[in-house]
Amino acid sequence: MNFPPSLLQRLKNVHTYAVTPFRNDDILQIDVAALEKNIEFLISHGMKVIAVGGGTGEIETLNIDELELLAKTALGVSNGRALIIACLPGNFREAHDLIPRYEKLGIELLLGMPPLIRGKIPADLSGVVAYFREIAKATSLPLMPYNTQGWPAELFVDLAEIDSIIGIKDPCLVPQEFFKAIQKLGSRFVWVGNKKHDPGVAHLRYQMGMEGFTSGQSNFWPEPELELHAAALEQNWPKMIEIQKRIAPLERLRMAHDDAAMVKAAMDIVGLHGGPSRPPRLDVPESGRAAIRETLLQLGVV
Repeated sequence: MNFPPSLLQRLKNVHTYAVTPFRNDDILQIDVAALEKNIEFLISHGMKVIAVGGGTGEIETLNIDELELLAKTALGVSNGRALIIACLPGNFREAHDLIPRYEKLGIELLLGMPPLIRGKIPADLSGVVAYFREIAKATSLPLMPYNTQGWPAELFVDLAEIDSIIGIKDPCLVPQEFFKAIQKLGSRFVWVGNKKHDPGVAHLRYQMGMEGFTSGQSNFWPEPELELHAAALEQNWPKMIEIQKRIAPLERLRMAHDDAAMVKAAMDIVGLHGGPSRPPRLDVPESGRAAIRETLLQLGVV
């Protein structure tokens, strides 16, 4: 597949993984008005790539009607101002049924959660390749697999044979395999990794070939994430180290709590719309919210 150069370039950026705001009085309902305000905040603060229904968006608790609603709402707010990435669950039947809905909405790119067998990594990873090969047959849209399973570099090589895969989202659970894959495949994929603020290693990952990174923090404080990417494009490694050192306290808070729940708590504190999480995620307790509030005050976010 010949990907549009403009799409390839747009992917080389900070990717916000938007939270899914549920209603305070009924967590079975998505707060659409809150979602609209959150997406507008992201776009007005410079975010150019927004994924809805991903891990931070609590995809494991969403049905396909809700995933379609998230994509439709984000596209409506964006109106072409940002690239909206829609996510596919790891369940083959659900992913297959969602694809035509996303296509009808006008989604440009699909992020594929990895397939899971009874909640475990498949013993034979060739099944992962087969999964994405079958998903690719069902759509003409570009795909971006999400490596939450710590795939070996050889699996990336196999995925490269699927023409419609445009990039890889990798949280760098096994960073050496990610980097080995970059060395093997070069520009075959757009490489979207993880920045890891504490300790700050983003400059090293850009030096190894990472071209953008995913972000939950940008849901409530986009500016440092955008500054970090801009510094990477300039190869201003000392500036990247300084930025990451400054915001490392937030990384430590994210590690102390559920990631999505911490982001939602911070959003509530700064006046956005985080709201509650669906079980089995637990909302951040008041003691944790107090620590988040204090850190945001110290950083000048509120």
